[in-house]
Amino acid sequence: MVHLSGFSLLLLAIISYKVGRWITSRVYCLHHYHIPSPVTGGLLFSVLFALLDGFFDFKVDWGIGLRDDLLLIFFCTVGLNARFRLLVSGGKTLLVLFFVIFGFLVLQNTVGILAAIGLGEPPIHGLLAGTISMAGGHGTAISWGTFLEAQGYHQATEFGLMSATMGLIMGGLLGGPVAHALIKKHNLCPSQADTKGFAIPESVETRQIKLCMQQILNVILLISTCIILGKWLNGYLRAEGIVMPNYLPVLLIAIVFINVSDLVNYSFNEQFINLFGDICLEMFITMSLMSLNLIQLAHSAMPAFFIVMIQSLVICTFAYWIMFRAAGKDYDASLTSAGFIGLGLGATPVGLANISALAHRFGPSPKAYLIVPLLGSVYTDTLNAVILQGFLSLSIFH
Repeated sequence: MVHLSGFSLLLLAIISYKVGRWITSRVYCLHHYHIPSPVTGGLLFSVLFALLDGFFDFKVDWGIGLRDDLLLIFFCTVGLNARFRLLVSGGKTLLVLFFVIFGFLVLQNTVGILAAIGLGEPPIHGLLAGTISMAGGHGTAISWGTFLEAQGYHQATEFGLMSATMGLIMGGLLGGPVAHALIKKHNLCPSQADTKGFAIPESVETRQIKLCMQQILNVILLISTCIILGKWLNGYLRAEGIVMPNYLPVLLIAIVFINVSDLVNYSFNEQFINLFGDICLEMFITMSLMSLNLIQLAHSAMPAFFIVMIQSLVICTFAYWIMFRAAGKDYDASLTSAGFIGLGLGATPVGLANISALAHRFGPSPKAYLIVPLLGSVYTDTLNAVILQGFLSLSIFH
């Protein structure tokens, strides 16, 4: 047996990510449907380790302490992007979408629970294939999966990751067709007044950032402070009988810090914050997927598949009839709906990839590029934590 943790785990994760990126760039279906490199590389390496275990009895003992720290850093950067001034700049549309997202998250969990019960699965699988993995993505699936396993729910992480991976693929597949149908049905086109001078943002992998050591150290200081205070707050709350995932207090502390810094006109480099978050999320997902026990995971594949298919049908219907109208019933609303499907089934980057593909074909939508990241970071991640706590208090989970 080989033990992998710390820097050896990080080295293997980077190699896995680079291999995944190389394969994704050369396989048309992976590139066309925006399958993230960590998913490609992580799953490939998990298959490799499963084969080594099956044929050569080569086992790996995974030390995941570093992975969990990367998750805290990522959610800290999510909180550091939750600026109240951005919500104000979104105006009435964002206020309406706040209630729309809240209703959808409740609906997604309800559908998941009912589908799980209908399939004869434990109700907790409905939450794991609900907002935990769908709206939450791989990071939230692992965080809540680990938390639920500590509460006695076996293989919660594996089921959540399977659902998140299927949802991510479906989010990339379905967003474009739904938006295309809306554009054709309503004969929509971008407003020239809104798109003048607008350029589609660079992707994470091609973003150019000027380095400045003092600004980097300021961001590291901010993130470290938020994580230390978040851990302390979580420990205090657990001592008082309030149990929640480790990332949630860190997320809330980060939201407070960044908005207080805005009030006193002290700024941090947003590019560095986003860069740290992107790197930590990519490495976190890679580590999580390549350490999957695929033999155990295979037993939950079919139930997860059926629940995700039902969730896909529900979110497409919701996006077509409700999100499109709530977002304004115009061209921007059609692209926002595509982004909503991407983030509601997979992750915010999938939603932005949907918008980018449509914008290159039909024309840009600055409003969609503003709204979708806010829906994914400020609304979905924060509301999801509260809604999940409410669902877990139901009698069926006790």
